[in-house]
Amino acid sequence: MTPFLVLNIQSTLSLVVFILIARWYLAPRLSARPRNEAVLPLLWIHAFRYAPLTLFAPGQADPLVPRSAIMAVAYGDLLAALFALLAIVAVKLRARSATALVWLFSIVSVVDLVFSTARAVGSEMYNFYIGWSWYIVNFYVPALVVSQVMIIYYLCTRPAVAGSGQRRAEEVVANLKH
Repeated sequence: MTPFLVLNIQSTLSLVVFILIARWYLAPRLSARPRNEAVLPLLWIHAFRYAPLTLFAPGQADPLVPRSAIMAVAYGDLLAALFALLAIVAVKLRARSATALVWLFSIVSVVDLVFSTARAVGSEMYNFYIGWSWYIVNFYVPALVVSQVMIIYYLCTRPAVAGSGQRRAEEVVANLKH
């Protein structure tokens, strides 16, 4: 079995498992929550995206792995982790900029996932020794993809806070009448 086939089997199975976990366990618990409450636990999954920096540690990656691929993966994920942390703090503090920061994180995250994946596959990183990063690619990245899809879904379909929208407006008008 080739390393590329192993990568595809492991990544696909992990993706299926995380989709099922999301569908059966996460989505039912998050569906009734307003947007910012729903995205918060999903953002935490991305807060650990600094893990690929281990590619720079001695002995963790074959020295023949193209440096440009290592830099794309490691720095892109580090940037996404920093934006995830910034979005987490903004959401927790209920900052006015929270939704914008979650969107900004999502843009950085999606660009990184697409660019880094293309760069890693294009340089055939799967044919080199990459230490623990093999598990990051086959276990953690599918979790990132599923959680990112959920974040974007909630950004597009949920009000920012409980009572938002028409119901909240009706409550305000009713309170003004009394």
